[in-house]
Amino acid sequence: MDNVSGELIMTNTESASDSSIEDVISEAKNLYSLGEYSKSLELYDSLLLIDNNNVNALYSKGVIKVHQNEINEAIKYFERVNNIIPNHPPTVANLSYLLEETSPIKASDYAKIALITYPDMIELKRISNIALDEEKDDLNNEKFEKQSEILTESSITTINEEEILLVSKPVEEEEIDILDLLSLNEKTSEDKARELNEIGDYIGAVKLWKEILERKPKSPEAWNGLSESLEKAGYTEKAKQCRNKASILESENELTNKEENRNINLEKESEEILYHENIEEDLNYKNSVNTSIEWYNKGINFLAEEKSSDALSCFEKSIGGCPKGEKELRVRSQNGRGDALYQMGKYSESILAYHAAISLEPSFLTGRTLYNMGQSYAFLELYEDALKCFEQSIGRGLEKDGVDLCKTQMNRCKLLLREQNKRK
Repeated sequence: MDNVSGELIMTNTESASDSSIEDVISEAKNLYSLGEYSKSLELYDSLLLIDNNNVNALYSKGVIKVHQNEINEAIKYFERVNNIIPNHPPTVANLSYLLEETSPIKASDYAKIALITYPDMIELKRISNIALDEEKDDLNNEKFEKQSEILTESSITTINEEEILLVSKPVEEEEIDILDLLSLNEKTSEDKARELNEIGDYIGAVKLWKEILERKPKSPEAWNGLSESLEKAGYTEKAKQCRNKASILESENELTNKEENRNINLEKESEEILYHENIEEDLNYKNSVNTSIEWYNKGINFLAEEKSSDALSCFEKSIGGCPKGEKELRVRSQNGRGDALYQMGKYSESILAYHAAISLEPSFLTGRTLYNMGQSYAFLELYEDALKCFEQSIGRGLEKDGVDLCKTQMNRCKLLLREQNKRK
């Protein structure tokens, strides 16, 4: 019985040889580089028939689906990779870009994680800040999306670092891939964008409007301009999203103006004092959260490398510096601490860590936590307690594969319990 690197694991009993898998991946990459997307997809699909959690195949399918303009499908594949290898930098960077329009809060969360690896990437900084500005009231309640809370297999192939990072890969000039609109540098003006629109250079106009929005992300005029250019280029759905964005910003601007008029008679000195106090408090809070996130991510990486002692230290630092209000991060860190102790063979202590996570916030209890706790009980030969954990985990969000593996563990524990009772 094996526990997981950070988020749960059972070993895969059947797999193709490493060399044959590498050959298929190499051939699929060559086909991809030649633009043979369909043939490349067929090879990746064949890999997934052997290993449903092969991260190279899942990640590459996400890349290809973007080039085929199947954005929703691409998101699904990148999310599957993130479930298996949480916070893999290229994966979360891609998710932040793909989800920016439809789920800005999720995009912001992914961008913040990716910034740990890509601190100089301007677009990731912009995406994280846009979500903060647009949905500040809801951010604290949705800071961390549920990630990696399914059973996975320990014999997965690790993603190579040279895998394509879409946000930095240029798109051919004739394409209007939305990811291409995120990497512009030259400054331009609204008049120039309109001129390009008038002469029929819709691609150029779209790029220029996007650059304007990099400097003026809250400009309704720029969002309406981008909408018009996308509409003429044939991207009706994207144009509609931009128009909706412009409408929201116009409404926000009206509310802002009214609020400013109501507060115009407040004393300037009082405003400045309150402003600086709030900013300082907010920055301190955010810095504490970001630092705890960094320690948590480092702990997950150490678990994957089976550096249990280092992982344990990281999770404890994450817990120690995390604000009390960030319950979900504290729960995740306690669960990670339990996984690290499990890897070290300290099963009794790992059970205490899982119980600590549950006591922090019972509503966050997942099938993953119960499963891991059952594994620890089983190693201590406390089979009755292990069975209780496995039974309860089945009804708490495990997918079909996870449920099947859990039932297998239950059968083993029942057999061992009978043998134990006979000896007594």
